[in-house]
Amino acid sequence: MTSAGLQGIALATMVVDHVGLAFFPEAVWLRWVGRVSFPLFLFLLSEGFVHTSHRRRYALRLALFALVSEGPYQLFVYGGFRALPCQNVFFALLCALLALGCVERGGLWWLGGAGLAVAAELLGMDYGAYGILLAVCFFLFRGSLPGTVASLGACTGAYCLAHQGWVQGWAIAAAVPLALYNWERGRRLPRYVVYGFYPAHLLLLGLLRWWG
Repeated sequence: MTSAGLQGIALATMVVDHVGLAFFPEAVWLRWVGRVSFPLFLFLLSEGFVHTSHRRRYALRLALFALVSEGPYQLFVYGGFRALPCQNVFFALLCALLALGCVERGGLWWLGGAGLAVAAELLGMDYGAYGILLAVCFFLFRGSLPGTVASLGACTGAYCLAHQGWVQGWAIAAAVPLALYNWERGRRLPRYVVYGFYPAHLLLLGLLRWWG
């Protein structure tokens, strides 16, 4: 499976999750399916970090879409602005990317990565420190399927224990597509189509959920 395949699965399971949250809250299995998406996005982020030659541009793109997506996200989840304006997944991905930069530099820069994880928790970002820790593990165990799967299980288990709930445990199912990954790019969708899909689908689902 190419990275394009991982991207497609991540997008599809994300939509299933959001549709379930908005319109079928009693269908818990839709949320289970949706747990697969975030680990895959983090894995693709770690791969992008390794391969891109323009990391600053990468970070700026994530920051831009974090700002663009916050309104649609809060509309979708709350029906309006009711929380700190740093909730959507692009903020989590941006912090994860910055943490990878800290880890790569090594030394005391690791403290910067730890600080980002703490900030993600305190600010209530999507998935909190879990996203940063998992992205770092994917980076450190790059090329090792056992290490990748073990870190996915360990980080997910720790998240479930910390939050006293096991729905996120279904994220371990992401190990299946990760095990099938062949380290090839494939024919991925244009970057801005993928990025733009996130706020666009949240806006549509939010309007349908609260005013449809």
